[in-house]
Amino acid sequence: MSLSIEMLPANHGDCLWIEYGDPDDPHRILIDGGPPYARGRLEERIPDGGCHFELLVITHVDADHIGGILSYLARLPEGVTFGDVWFNGWRHLPTDARGPVQGEMLSATIEQRALPWNERFGRGAVQIAGDSLPRVELPGGLALTLLSPTRDALAELVPFWRDEVSAAGLDPGSSEEALALLHEREGLRSDVRGAEAPDVDRLATRPFEEDESAANGSSIALLAEFQGRTVLLSADAFPSQVRRAVLKLAAERGVARLPLDALKMSHHGSKGNTSIELIELLDCRRYLFSTNGKIFGHPAQENVARVVLHGGDTPELMFNYRSPTNGVWDDARLADEHGY
Repeated sequence: MSLSIEMLPANHGDCLWIEYGDPDDPHRILIDGGPPYARGRLEERIPDGGCHFELLVITHVDADHIGGILSYLARLPEGVTFGDVWFNGWRHLPTDARGPVQGEMLSATIEQRALPWNERFGRGAVQIAGDSLPRVELPGGLALTLLSPTRDALAELVPFWRDEVSAAGLDPGSSEEALALLHEREGLRSDVRGAEAPDVDRLATRPFEEDESAANGSSIALLAEFQGRTVLLSADAFPSQVRRAVLKLAAERGVARLPLDALKMSHHGSKGNTSIELIELLDCRRYLFSTNGKIFGHPAQENVARVVLHGGDTPELMFNYRSPTNGVWDDARLADEHGY
């Protein structure tokens, strides 16, 4: 019995293919789909004849997470099925505000295809609504504990989502209008930022400023556990919220630090999404970065430096692409000096 996580090459986005159980007949989870043009990577990974996913999670509405899965679901092939779909759409926000353009399109597509939607949450929002962290066990025995978002984080989306929908000329919640816009795509910047040789100590001590994006704050972050293996899947979540959830779990389990086999770095290793305070609460060796470094130049060197200095005795940095921004860490002198 095994648990594996594959970061598909989804350009600057996330597309996580998770398998657990019998390697010859595994259960599967899919988390996000990268940007629209990463759809082909997912299609290549699907076995001939299709497959069943116990769960599809679309963590939040940013294009580098939702775009590829939106495109894939719009042309969903026969034989590909989902036990449940977790996505916080327009109907799940805590006021009358509703989702932005791609969120509206995805909501309409889920409805059109009659996919199960947030069934494990009573068809309501996937959120932390009280003091306890929701925990769900999937078929095959994998357990997921929700670490983000809170109800307040979803409420923060209200002004942003309302403005986005209005600017697109959509009536919030109108499936017909959203489907009509489904094939329109926005262009993305194509710059690639270079990287200097890192000064690890200087980078790690730069002042930390937490991400303030409402969309990122609404991310569905999960702790996945299966037969003694534990992975934190942080999407683009805020470190303060993940830290609060980790503190709660650690206290409940009577440990000072939460044991992990791997941490999927939040927001592709952006400098505002993983704090030293969070890293030091984790007993972890493997740190996963999902990005090709284009568009936004992730991962931030400050973030990698924090992991190198505070992520355990011999942290392993794992990337799904080699890029100018991460290639500088493939340095024998640096690795020997800092023990990663």
